[in-house]
Amino acid sequence: MWNVMNRTNARQRFIMTTLALRAHGMWNIMNRTNGRRRFIILTDQRSGSNHLGDLLDSHLSVRVAGELLNPDHQHISRNHPLPDRLRDLRARDPIAYLKAFFTQPLDPSITHLGFRIFHDHARSRTERSERSIWTTLRRTKELQVIHLKRRNLLRNLLSLKLAERSNEWERLEGTPPVRYEPLRIEYEEVIAHFRARERSFARGSRFFRRHRKTEIFYEDLERDETHQMAALLRFLGLPSQPLLSSTRKQNQQPTRELIENHAELEDRFRHTRWHEFFQD
Repeated sequence: MWNVMNRTNARQRFIMTTLALRAHGMWNIMNRTNGRRRFIILTDQRSGSNHLGDLLDSHLSVRVAGELLNPDHQHISRNHPLPDRLRDLRARDPIAYLKAFFTQPLDPSITHLGFRIFHDHARSRTERSERSIWTTLRRTKELQVIHLKRRNLLRNLLSLKLAERSNEWERLEGTPPVRYEPLRIEYEEVIAHFRARERSFARGSRFFRRHRKTEIFYEDLERDETHQMAALLRFLGLPSQPLLSSTRKQNQQPTRELIENHAELEDRFRHTRWHEFFQD
């Protein structure tokens, strides 16, 4: 009986979402985008999305917004502040907000329009209209997905904790690297972070499995930016050109220096699939 009720509720949610999309004209949004290609950078915090977004945005044919679905408008308007009428839609009508973003008037030279979205954005348990954004994106068949990941999940967690403690979230060209004091991270927090990130990666891959999708890793971009960006431009169908970003790597200290209990954690993870994260 429980399974029957779950299937019934799921069917009702599907019908309601479908009706909402049609009411807002989102069912076939690609037909009203002036021929522009649309893409998203699907990622998590502290994975290099600012840098990647800036690189793409420096292309003459590309416009990349910030974290379009972040409740904080400061993150939404990175590079290109959105008009007030668009920002006001964010809370009132998220689906109309997404439609307005993709159909906004832009210079004809802009052939590709995209934004950054984290795996945990628009996941409110109370705002059904906000959650339907994910359904809208999945039903946008021509949407291209750039899945940006960070292999070393320990450095991902460490970067997040250091940024939260210092309130320093990025470093721009011309400023020195930040020098951090070490901190302690408990085993339970580390393993919970590893598992949560892996679930996010898997969920994102499954969710957009029918879309044109490419994966790019933070570490590969750091090691060989030119080659990685050339491949990404080919994926998007863009001509090659030099790309620039003003963001620079914040932290250059080894994890052994930054995590007080590094040896303890390394020992506890020694026989796990995550042990390599502790090798600087």
